[in-house]
Amino acid sequence: MLVRTHRITHRLPVQLVAVKPARVLVLAPHMDDEVIPIGGTLALHRQVGSTVGVIYVSDSAGDPEQTKKASETAVRKDEARACSQFLGFEILNFLDLPDGSLTQHEPAIASEAARILADWKPDLIFAPFPTDHHRDHQATTAGLCRAIQQSGWSGEVWGYEVWSTLWPNRCVDITAQVETKRQSILCHASQCANMSYVESALGLNRYRGLKVGVAYAEAFYAAEAKEFVKLCNELLERI
Repeated sequence: MLVRTHRITHRLPVQLVAVKPARVLVLAPHMDDEVIPIGGTLALHRQVGSTVGVIYVSDSAGDPEQTKKASETAVRKDEARACSQFLGFEILNFLDLPDGSLTQHEPAIASEAARILADWKPDLIFAPFPTDHHRDHQATTAGLCRAIQQSGWSGEVWGYEVWSTLWPNRCVDITAQVETKRQSILCHASQCANMSYVESALGLNRYRGLKVGVAYAEAFYAAEAKEFVKLCNELLERI
């Protein structure tokens, strides 16, 4: 299945798609992962009247033993709230699971995601692509896939890219939303002080735009829930 999927996605053209109103759920492993990969698409969703809800999975505390600093959680929650107010989405939950150790908490991620799938009833879910090069991102999506299997939810999942690129089959033109995306990322000021997230994110968006003939685009791997779960299981067994 892995080889077949890889070959098929590379043969098919990447579709440039318009954002349509929907009930949208975003799984963000950390407080900033809701906008670094998909801030432009979320801005478009709000523009067309979509309802957007976000689950922040980790406490985003950093590693106090390495940084010699206190936990960053309180600061980052304030930044997440500022970002949610700026873009106009709803924070559904802070799971507060330990940053850097989400692989040990996939059942808890699955349990909360399954509850929200049942109660909140999204049409569309955004989550990290299964092979994104961060173990917390992989664990977040593994937990989501468990939740889909447990709940029987049958919408569409769009995998997004943060720390590594994916095999895109969809792109969204975010050219008109670039400044909104820039400001949404800058809401996470503590993180932007340490790394150039705005430049790196928009640089990737510029590159993705080349493929579909626009100035800036966000890229996704979109699939029906069952197909996404199968792909996720196949990929995560191999990494």
